[in-house]
Amino acid sequence: MQQLIKQIEQWAEDRNLIHGSTPQKQMLKLMEEFGELCGGVAKNKPELIKDSIGDCFVVTVILCKQLNLKAELYSSVVISEFKEGKYTDTSITEQLLEAVHNLGGIAIPINQGWRITKEWVELFCINLMIIALFEGLNFEDCVQHAYDQIKDRKGKMIDGVFVKEGDL
Repeated sequence: MQQLIKQIEQWAEDRNLIHGSTPQKQMLKLMEEFGELCGGVAKNKPELIKDSIGDCFVVTVILCKQLNLKAELYSSVVISEFKEGKYTDTSITEQLLEAVHNLGGIAIPINQGWRITKEWVELFCINLMIIALFEGLNFEDCVQHAYDQIKDRKGKMIDGVFVKEGDL
């Protein structure tokens, strides 16, 4: 997973997303991708859920790079806790709602110009991992799928937003 994160960071560097954009713009992109995840869950569209989980994580990695945050991934812990039945008292809907709370913990400091603590990012990533597990998905496969979709993508920065070639 660490290698995949490095590839995502390099992809973002190569497209000037780290220094050519802002955390505010990246946060908007994260909210867009999260909305797609919610739509996938609401409409029971497994492929959209897989794609959106990966996309949310890709955007989160880029946001962390912009903010110089080193968030820890607890995927092995979350997976073993899930297998042990720790999350039987929650649901995908509850995880999505909790993720909204955690996104607020990221968005408010960005909006106010305050320092962001990595815990909010880590909690959001845990929400994504649990949602993947509830859907029977491997989190790393979701991220790899998202990276495979973007790795050769070309585009242009417009007002701090990367616009893919097909949308120009």
